Amino acid sequence: MPSVQFTCPICKKTETIEVSEEKIQGAQRNPVPVLVTHGSPEHAVTVFIDKSYNVRATSAADIVQRIQEAEAAPKKYQRRHIPVPKQTKVPLDDLDNAQVTIVALADGEKSVAELAQILDIPAIRVKILCEQLVKLERLESVKTVVE
Repeated sequence: MPSVQFTCPICKKTETIEVSEEKIQGAQRNPVPVLVTHGSPEHAVTVFIDKSYNVRATSAADIVQRIQEAEAAPKKYQRRHIPVPKQTKVPLDDLDNAQVTIVALADGEKSVAELAQILDIPAIRVKILCEQLVKLERLESVKTVVE
């Protein structure tokens, strides 16, 4: 198997790789791109090799390092509570104004926080009212979505 030497544009080290003769000679493109990963932190380089096994160019790709950094970064999840309406009409008598408004606005998409903003009351109060409306069978449920 032929070997090819190149200088990595990221770490500046000279690397030697073995390339498949079949891959180089049988390729439709010339030069042939060969992806090489090496180093610490690991990074990738595309080495363009012609049919005479000469390196024509190199292209740096530190994608491996970016993936590692992304995996190491803390993930921030947000929890949203969404009131789900009943599929049938529900009686609104014996409900206060805030409860009636919640039942009217609950569409399965608006969150408790959005309803709180519309009603101009704290979100925790809206969540409690939604839970009460579920117990009173005026809402189907309050689903929790983690994003």
